[in-house]
Amino acid sequence: MTGQTQDTAEVIGQRLHPLTPFVKGWGYFVVAAVALVNNEGLRQNLTFAGIGLAAVLVGGILLGTLSWWFTKWQLTGDAIRVDSGFLFRRTRIIRFDRIQAIDVAQPFVARLFGMAELRMDVAGGGKSDGKLSYFRYDEAQELRTTLLVRAKGQQAAEQQESEQQAEAEAPPLLTVPTTRLLGATLLSSTVVGSAGALIWLIVATMVLNFHIGLFAGLPLLLGVVQPIWKQVVGNHGFTLSDTNHGLRTKRGLFDVQRQTIPPGRVQGLLITEPLIWRLIGWSRVELDIAGVAGQKEDGDNDHEGAQLLPVGERTEVAYVLSRVLPGFDLAGIQMHVAPEQAKWLRPIGWRYLTYGVDDQVMVTTRGWVSRRTSIVLHHKTQSVRMEQGPLQRRLGLADVHVDTPLGPTDAIALHRDQVEAAALVQAQSDRAREARRTVSAPIAVQTQPNPPSPDGSSSSAASPAEDSSDR
Repeated sequence: MTGQTQDTAEVIGQRLHPLTPFVKGWGYFVVAAVALVNNEGLRQNLTFAGIGLAAVLVGGILLGTLSWWFTKWQLTGDAIRVDSGFLFRRTRIIRFDRIQAIDVAQPFVARLFGMAELRMDVAGGGKSDGKLSYFRYDEAQELRTTLLVRAKGQQAAEQQESEQQAEAEAPPLLTVPTTRLLGATLLSSTVVGSAGALIWLIVATMVLNFHIGLFAGLPLLLGVVQPIWKQVVGNHGFTLSDTNHGLRTKRGLFDVQRQTIPPGRVQGLLITEPLIWRLIGWSRVELDIAGVAGQKEDGDNDHEGAQLLPVGERTEVAYVLSRVLPGFDLAGIQMHVAPEQAKWLRPIGWRYLTYGVDDQVMVTTRGWVSRRTSIVLHHKTQSVRMEQGPLQRRLGLADVHVDTPLGPTDAIALHRDQVEAAALVQAQSDRAREARRTVSAPIAVQTQPNPPSPDGSSSSAASPAEDSSDR
């Protein structure tokens, strides 16, 4: 079966499924239809509206067809090559030895037509770099097998296939209920703030006759709808499973997404606890993964990482942390509170500025409205630096930054006594150096470090920004 797949896949310049333009572009047609229907002038002239809608449909089909026609893929000796673009040509060459994992995904519309796309997790690449869509579902499965054989070898590919079958049959380690996802989203600060402002705007316009205009409420409405769609629909059916290659997550209602968290590639963790969530006992856990964290597509957050747990109770958070970092106990780490003079810079939140260390990690916390707990592995530390602004110098305080590759984790020990900060910089540097000698490093991948401060400061450098972190 694999040999046949390899022979057919070697044909140069294969095109994707002919229905690819429709599956990719149906959303634009729906948006155009909604815009035409909501236009009062066009509703009174249905003939003109129909002509406009037909023009959008035909134009979209033509553009999509041109894009499909000029998109071709082929397998070479050591890579898969994808050529695309009819105005601006683009060539992607994905080397087999850079492919970490391959999934066959079926977004909602593609599923209706029995189609699927390949999603390759490429070390050092962006999310869109490893996508190839669309194929017939069976063709996508065959191509995935071929790529696994070339990237990992026949035995490894067969082992991964058997693991996937075992994963489908084995019960998950953890499942997040949809009701909890919905409740957590509705209680998030973004949704609560947007919903409150929207209600006030409606009352002011309809009852108090302020003539503000409901059109101004569209951004507020988006602030309510978008988080619900992203969190509830995007994380629907979130499950965490165990495989021989690491933990594996599966989520999504319409677009099912899977991601493997290889052991040894985790560089940091971030636990986020908004104020209302803390009262209930909920948290969110994100990861920095080598070669994955920091990847982004248009509209994504630059520092968005891989989700380990979209929302979970404290016992669940402790459980997943122990699975990622064996033997790690966050509650057992002694945390050091910032000195009392920090209240002049953080009148309310200075008590929540803490840091702690153990044999594996350094932990920092900050924020009283939204608590952020950053966990950095010692052997993943890229650099340690101390920064001190003019007000901090007068108070004898300084910040200690533990730099890691680009991602959600940003470990900063804010407003420490300057003598303590200098000692912490030296101690953390020694811990990182010793950990790199004793811990076997994973395969090297290309990562982007966090950008330096605007003035290019390093250890003990002055910074004009006194306190720009989360409150």
